[in-house]
Amino acid sequence: MIPEKLGPWTKTISREQLIRYAAASGDFNPIHYDTEIAKQYNLPGVIVHGMLNMGLFDNLLTPLYAQGFVLQEFSARFRQIVRPNESLIFSGTVKRNEDETLHVTLSIQAADSDKPAVIGQAILRRLTRQS
Repeated sequence: MIPEKLGPWTKTISREQLIRYAAASGDFNPIHYDTEIAKQYNLPGVIVHGMLNMGLFDNLLTPLYAQGFVLQEFSARFRQIVRPNESLIFSGTVKRNEDETLHVTLSIQAADSDKPAVIGQAILRRLTRQS
């Protein structure tokens, strides 16, 4: 059965995870690990990599992959800064078309905020089996 809602899933991203992500992605921009440099750019402190936030959306989509769906398109918009050690709530809404296409609206919101920090859209299609 295809769910109408995904999540909520709660996650806190640690400073250690930022360093590990930087090493894995090659994104060593110091605003993601050096508080003083982040403040020089008028940021409140270290911020989470946008692409790390986007990658974590995949945790919401996993139940759909288990049902034979594959990701066809994905987009995201960054609306608010995400800080390490914030409690983040990931959620999504699924709309199904007759042709077995799913349109998923995704959101990441800090637990203490009333606005989403990141919003995303995903289109998934069910793999068809060939005889």
